Amino acid sequence: MKLLTRYVIREHVGPLVFALSALTSLLMLQYVARQLANLAGKGLPWGAIGKFFVLSLPFTIAMTLPMAVLVATLYAFGRMAAEHEITAFKASGVRVRSLMVPVLLCALGLSLFMVWFNDQLLPRTNHELRILNNDIAKTRPTLALKEQVMNPITDQFFLRVARVNASTNRMYDVTIYDLRKGPERQTIYADSGLFLLDGAGENLQLQLYDGYAQEFVRGDPRKLQRGFFKTQTVQLRGIVKQFEATREDGYRGDREQTVCQMHETYMQKANDFTRLRNDFMNYAARIRGKGAMVKVSRDRPKKEVLATFYCETLLGGLERVLLPKKAKAQGVVPQTGGAQIAVPDSGGVAVTPAAQPAAAPSAGVVPPPAPPVPPVVTQDTMTVFASAMNAAQQQLLAEREVLDGLAVEIHKKFALSFACLVFVLFGPPIALRFPRGGVGVTIGVSIVVFGLYYVCLMGGEALADKGKLPAYVAMWIANVVFSIAGIALLWRVETTTDTSRGGGLRDWLADRKARKQMHKAAAV
Repeated sequence: MKLLTRYVIREHVGPLVFALSALTSLLMLQYVARQLANLAGKGLPWGAIGKFFVLSLPFTIAMTLPMAVLVATLYAFGRMAAEHEITAFKASGVRVRSLMVPVLLCALGLSLFMVWFNDQLLPRTNHELRILNNDIAKTRPTLALKEQVMNPITDQFFLRVARVNASTNRMYDVTIYDLRKGPERQTIYADSGLFLLDGAGENLQLQLYDGYAQEFVRGDPRKLQRGFFKTQTVQLRGIVKQFEATREDGYRGDREQTVCQMHETYMQKANDFTRLRNDFMNYAARIRGKGAMVKVSRDRPKKEVLATFYCETLLGGLERVLLPKKAKAQGVVPQTGGAQIAVPDSGGVAVTPAAQPAAAPSAGVVPPPAPPVPPVVTQDTMTVFASAMNAAQQQLLAEREVLDGLAVEIHKKFALSFACLVFVLFGPPIALRFPRGGVGVTIGVSIVVFGLYYVCLMGGEALADKGKLPAYVAMWIANVVFSIAGIALLWRVETTTDTSRGGGLRDWLADRKARKQMHKAAAV
């Protein structure tokens, strides 16, 4: 059995590495093509460009690894079925599910690794990538003039040249539109000029020859002033800004936080959400009456169950186990002798003793308390209540969007991680149904399955963000559906006597057409 286990695993390693490399390269090329306009022509150092590609890899791998696992499973089991190895295994008493056990265990280990990858590594790289993108956006590009085109040097300075000598930076037939003075806009015409940068490489200097400048005096369109010149210099400061890396950035979005960080934020926001929800219902009851029906968002749990189990039970238990060992290794012995009680100093809040109950009247009869006087509700009071209710509703909507977004990101990290296990469960029955389909069926089925999976995932995310579905239902529904389909297909494969009964997709369509014709003939 150990030999069989090694054989089955070895059959998956090669296709997995190839599929992961190919899919990651394709997605990276697409991503680079979309970002090329932001990178080109800015004079970025090679280190920044290399860092940009390296930081883009983790997100790409998180998306392509489940698909690579599906491709590897389909190819490996399809090849073994096409060469009748599955038939030989079944004749020897080895069932298909026994062949899937080592692959499922490896997929489980890969899923647990992806949980760490999506929870720890991916948020850090997303955070650094966002900072790098902001730094690149702040970097102004080096200037490259185009002939017979209006070149926007800034949003208020435009330059048009008829011809440029790239070797000498000499410009011919120059036209400048300078809008920096507002209504006193200026237009400069020159026979030729030089396009230069100063020594620091940040300021632009245009040395113009034989031309004239005209502008509106004090913004009056009836007064046009024109001045001729032999030589004139036009300077623009801060045109080229060198790349500067940001050292620190404390802000982190949802995709830049770990599960435990998002869970802490979620618990704080859940308390605010409950308070705002109660305020909204109280104001609505005062305005519309206690028996009136009010449409309000459903209440959210104070804690996310999955995040609580992961952060408090798993990581918390691991920390409680490792901390005493670490303290003992460092020679720190915890003190015993009971718990220590912190005593507040004199600067704390003074606690007054409880007041003694008042003595009863001499007559021995206690008068009943006076009934509360109901507040007088006026039109102004109703207006105040309505404004407070609308404000609470707007804040409630904003808190609901934040809460649902956090819950979606928490569950999506785990759902994508365990997609590797789901696809290993779903892939072999499909491969055994079309054993002679070859690479074409492998690629086609992979694209269809992964496309359906991501449609379910993205559709569920959109519904959860709008509050239509709970986050755990929206993010895990795709995994549940594909797992049930995989188990059903596996049971059907196990109940057949011949695992290589199917051919390619063309044979399956031909068999289906023949069965339909037989049913029609029988009906007649």
